Amino acid sequence: MSAEHSTPTEESFEAPESPRYECSICSKRYKRREHLFRHTSTHTSQRPYQCTSCDGAFQRADVLKRHLRTCDGGASRANTRRRACDRCVRQKKACSSHQPCHSCAKRGAQCWYSTETGGSSRQTPQNQKRTQQDQQTSVETVPKQEETTCTQMTPTPATTTAMMPWGLTMEDLQNFGTSPVDTFFDPASIQYPSAGWPDFSALAPEPPATFEPPVAHDTPRKSLHFLDKFTSHTGLVSSFDCGTLEQREQVATSLDRQTSAQLQQRIMAMPTLSMDMPSPLLLESMSDSSSTSDIPLDWFNDPLSLKTHEILLLIEEVVTIKPRNSAVTLDWSSALKDSCLQFFSPSNIRRFLALYWAMWHPNVNFIHRPTFDLLAAKPTLLAAMALIGACVSPDMPDNEDARTWFNCVEEMVFIDDDFNNDLTCQSMGNMVIQRRKIQAVQAAYIVCLYQNWEGSDASKSRIRRYRFATLVSTARDIGITAAQHLNYGAQGRHEFEWKEYAAREELIRVFTWIFLLDTAFVIFNNLPPRMVIKEMRMHMATPESCFQATTADECHQQIQLFLPARSIYWTISFRGSFEAICKDELPVTIRQLLASLGPSNLFALTSAIHSQIFQFRSAVGGFQLRAPIRNALTHWRDIWHTFSSTFPQGITPHTTIEDPHIQPEDLWRRMGFFRFAPEYWLLANLMADRLAASRTETGLGPLDEGPLDPILNQYDQTSMRQINDLIMGFQTFQI
Repeated sequence: MSAEHSTPTEESFEAPESPRYECSICSKRYKRREHLFRHTSTHTSQRPYQCTSCDGAFQRADVLKRHLRTCDGGASRANTRRRACDRCVRQKKACSSHQPCHSCAKRGAQCWYSTETGGSSRQTPQNQKRTQQDQQTSVETVPKQEETTCTQMTPTPATTTAMMPWGLTMEDLQNFGTSPVDTFFDPASIQYPSAGWPDFSALAPEPPATFEPPVAHDTPRKSLHFLDKFTSHTGLVSSFDCGTLEQREQVATSLDRQTSAQLQQRIMAMPTLSMDMPSPLLLESMSDSSSTSDIPLDWFNDPLSLKTHEILLLIEEVVTIKPRNSAVTLDWSSALKDSCLQFFSPSNIRRFLALYWAMWHPNVNFIHRPTFDLLAAKPTLLAAMALIGACVSPDMPDNEDARTWFNCVEEMVFIDDDFNNDLTCQSMGNMVIQRRKIQAVQAAYIVCLYQNWEGSDASKSRIRRYRFATLVSTARDIGITAAQHLNYGAQGRHEFEWKEYAAREELIRVFTWIFLLDTAFVIFNNLPPRMVIKEMRMHMATPESCFQATTADECHQQIQLFLPARSIYWTISFRGSFEAICKDELPVTIRQLLASLGPSNLFALTSAIHSQIFQFRSAVGGFQLRAPIRNALTHWRDIWHTFSSTFPQGITPHTTIEDPHIQPEDLWRRMGFFRFAPEYWLLANLMADRLAASRTETGLGPLDEGPLDPILNQYDQTSMRQINDLIMGFQTFQI
């Protein structure tokens, strides 16, 4: 064969051309443009493909299509039952979906469901045909046949237990997690009340005789409802427990009324202040942009205007003198100055901080509200708190305006002298004196929060990789062991220093929440932990009833009640508590102590379990330390049972956002998102089970082409898509 004929044959056996479409972010290359577009979406947190049947959102259309095959409403929307009872639907309130539900049982009203389908319907055929007018009649006019149906579904006195404030019965909690770790249950069988708490009654070996068995096709598959939502949404309001829009609007309305009343009082007091000599600080702040006639009248008589001026000067400094590699892109001008004065005006600071307390504080409760002083607080802390308040505000302009100052406040917080000085545990003797240092750490933590959940992808990466590492280093410089209490249980009332307790408790809680944010990065971003449990030689947080006490007398009384002088709380650390639950046997005294400390501490312990699971996932070799994890999971479940069943309402603050009687002024006392700690426990249990199963697989391909990790394969991901896909897989898992 001639050479000219052999050329095409040789070319036909040449290797295909190399990929020519390169990602501008990670430099990966692809042969086809659409493959590059699909890959690029993984670098963002946007999820444009929404499921019309649930809250799910996805980055790719094919993932949405796969989700629709298993979604409750995707297959047959006509057969989807309404989970709220008729009374709760009519009143537009949350429903626990029990029979009777929590709301109806609390008021002694009849509870019925008129839109159920399936074999075990809780209604009669006659009730299915009721008109809309009939549905609006009172509960007392329910037909006799329907009353009989409801009575048959109601537990007998022998099986009836007290309803807990979050909508679960004691029986539900006793049945919680009865399946061992080695033979794990089907998470698809777990039902969820709409109030948000997991209903673990499906885990009981046999249902009570007075209940009809559940129908398989009628069982929800949302076994990790909160975590599914948490990992598929972005933003503080969408991700955390920040109240309903109606509740946030109620808070804003009450604040507007208070502001109007306070403004009238200040205007009435204006004659006592010479208008010819306005405050020098205000004159300085308004120079170069406007005259003193443009200053709101109430500012002259408002002591908080000095804080506005301090914040203005700090922001002006970071905008005009940008540090190297600064994220601040604004240029200082008179217009920007006016915008800063407007956003951080005294009235806005009060409004945003009120929203912070009511809507955000329960989620991250490390600031002691009863002793918090607006005028004495650091301006960096006030600015950071104001931004969180603006983010959870029901007014969209507040949300948009807050983003203008995200990077500026971040910069001024992390260059603050109090945050960067060399303060060690030896100089922390008088905690009240060192409160500015504690507030500097609190401000840095709040910056990490709003940037990680409200900022851009670049801000999220910067916080996760650099700022948070600095925050952890600052905590270590202070000394983790400095976060310890005196034995207040042994002190008389005359010896008890309330502000000293508050400062020490704030330090304990801010260190705890730094650890929790670290474990959040571990769980949701697959980032190796920066903190280790062995260094957590600090006290655990005291119960909420102590931290929320509004007077020194009340606080001392609650400490004497929950933490008497002989309590082992005063001698055991967070590290010691976690090591105790990892052992084969857990002493009764420790179990009772941990249960009495409340859900925030139990949330910290279950997060610590996730940290350990990551360590074992990343280890080379077998799963030798599986027993401590199994012990920790089992003991944590027992502690949660004790917590849920021992303390009745009125002793520990178990108020949730779904409580219909909660008032706007009491929203700061409620439990935040850490009330979903059982879901974190369930996720850890599922991951441990999968980890144990994966360790039986042996052998890798050439050049170790196997997966990096048996559960999550990509590390340090800004998007939470990877963990969301894992959660979705768990939810559709069938044994």
